[in-house]
Amino acid sequence: MVVCAAATIFGAAAWTAWSLAPSFCSDPFTDLKKQTPCRSYYDRQGKLLHIERTYDYQWRFDIPLEQISQEAVDVILAAEDARFYDHNGVDLQAVARAAWQNLTSGRIISGASTISMQLVSIARPRKRSFKTKFIQAAEARKMEKLHSKREILTEYLNRIPFGGKIHGIQAAAVYYFGLDAKTLNRAEASLLCGLPQRPNAYRPDRHPEQARKRQKLVLKLMERNGFLKPGMAQEIYENEPLRLRDFRYPSALRSYARPSHRHYFTMARREARNAFDVKCAIDVEFTERIQHALSQHVQQLQGVHDAAAVLIDNRTRQVVSLVGTLDYNDPLNGQVNVATAIRSAGSTLKPFIYLEAFDAGLATMDTIIKDTPIRFGDYAPTNYDGRFNQKLRIAEALSLSLNTPAVRLVAELTPERVIDLFASLRLTAPTDSPDAQTAKKHGLSIALGTMGHSLLNLAQGYAVIPNGGLFTPATFLTTTSTPPEEYERVFTPDACALVTKILSMRRLAGDVSVGIAWKTGTSNGNHDAWCFGYTADYTLGVWFGNKNGRPAAALVGASAAAPALVDIFNAIYRNSAPSPWPDSSVLLPLRPLCAKSGLAATPSCLKQFAGTTLQSIPLRPCDQCGVFAKKAPITILSPQPEHYVADGDGTAKLRLRASISPVLWYVDNDYIGENSPFDKRAFAPGRHVIRAVDPNDTASPASVTFVVTK
Repeated sequence: MVVCAAATIFGAAAWTAWSLAPSFCSDPFTDLKKQTPCRSYYDRQGKLLHIERTYDYQWRFDIPLEQISQEAVDVILAAEDARFYDHNGVDLQAVARAAWQNLTSGRIISGASTISMQLVSIARPRKRSFKTKFIQAAEARKMEKLHSKREILTEYLNRIPFGGKIHGIQAAAVYYFGLDAKTLNRAEASLLCGLPQRPNAYRPDRHPEQARKRQKLVLKLMERNGFLKPGMAQEIYENEPLRLRDFRYPSALRSYARPSHRHYFTMARREARNAFDVKCAIDVEFTERIQHALSQHVQQLQGVHDAAAVLIDNRTRQVVSLVGTLDYNDPLNGQVNVATAIRSAGSTLKPFIYLEAFDAGLATMDTIIKDTPIRFGDYAPTNYDGRFNQKLRIAEALSLSLNTPAVRLVAELTPERVIDLFASLRLTAPTDSPDAQTAKKHGLSIALGTMGHSLLNLAQGYAVIPNGGLFTPATFLTTTSTPPEEYERVFTPDACALVTKILSMRRLAGDVSVGIAWKTGTSNGNHDAWCFGYTADYTLGVWFGNKNGRPAAALVGASAAAPALVDIFNAIYRNSAPSPWPDSSVLLPLRPLCAKSGLAATPSCLKQFAGTTLQSIPLRPCDQCGVFAKKAPITILSPQPEHYVADGDGTAKLRLRASISPVLWYVDNDYIGENSPFDKRAFAPGRHVIRAVDPNDTASPASVTFVVTK
């Protein structure tokens, strides 16, 4: 009686423990998700380029159940868990059968592990024991409550070992057969799915006889468990083909593990947020042509050891090529991606400054600007050759890349405005970030690239020009695209057309087969040589230099980087013609300009000519001719030259009023139109300059400077 009672109590306790155990278990899927598969990189046509192993350096791919042949699914069920769909994680019939077999034989010959229990073991490896088996059983039951049979079977097929570092049915199919898992026939599936019991002992590349013996046993199990009709196992074994690859040669997996575009893949992976299928926008053929051109040219430059390039598709803003270095395998610093490194940009920023000046109505290509010695405090910039041209047209100043005219424009626009411009082009940090203070310290010298910028960001900025002034970040993925309506307007199409016209005026040296708008740059001290160029189709940036910053006399943009840019564009258009430039005649109408100043002509301008202007931006009128200066000035009634306090929304609402009407209003060098005196305009905290111009030329312009404080 006592024995019966004790047995009853023990049985009840055991049943209670068995029933409640899953409640105290966590989901094994949380650990499975930490075991990441291989990461695959594809080109813009969807061709696999590179495989990167991640967790435990395994060859493993996550694929849905639909991409696994039904033959493979049937084989794995027959071999590992024929009652998979009939139990809740633990097959009690199999447990009873295994217990009897182990008891009668005197040794463990069967473990009764289900697919769910095996998946738990993969998620949480433990030392084998009865306690481990109990925990696995409890966790398997927990897993079955939280996940469907389909999910569990998919995870299992994607994770089971097939020898060495081969895990999952897809990696095994590729490694042993050179096939996808969805194409496996019954013979191949039975050979593969026999491996997980003893993966390394049954590997067909090392132990073909043992693999075939195991295959025959698996086929018999399929017959026994009703997956095959009687007699079919032998027929499949003898007659169905095994398309094993030639093991004398490396597998396809190995061939995809030696990338030649690692810097590009790093950028793409970062943008894809570490996804495991990375759809890159890379054009491998273009990249090979660029790499070849850079290598050829760097050999001709004494003291120069490295180069980099970025090519952007203007239509999609996709980075179709990025060469971050010439020798990735250099043990010292080969893995440094120069395309993203911050370097002194030299004169490459000047087109953006001229674009801003054009959009502000300050100048056009025919406006006369001084090229004479200047000094702002301790800052006294000179030109690259140390010479000055006194006065010349804006178009020549930009085309010749003169320094003092660019600095004069920055002074007129104000460094703060130029820094805001660079921030909108992602060339500097956002203006409201702590890093923006660094940019402000550079002051006027920011025009000459002293702050430092990357090749990638500069190319991204240049791509704005052939796209009519619209900015969107460049992408390394085909799956990432910004709708055109969400692009940010940085410049007007008019200003972009004008800068393109100027940058196309001088022909590049060499055998140039296409029309290119281009600009070079050389950093102070000959540390970096740059050239940026664009067609209607592509924007290309090229850099030459040394990663350690060592200078070289050969590092001059025009003689080092520009020839390489020519060769690359010629190679890109080897088999095709570039798209034509859009017609800019409407955007750039001819209007009367003063022959003395190159600004909008007034009745006081005795000599005039028809000059190129912007269709949508009124050019400021000439204020240099004598008669103009004798006119009575406009009186600006509001705002006054004083301090204003911002309202609760952080801005000051002020009316723009003048002594005459109408007037053309400019706010901080931006034309805003003919405001009604009853309209108020919001001004953010800071210094502002208001300028009023008489469109009828009866009064001379006037300006007022005021400050808004918080």
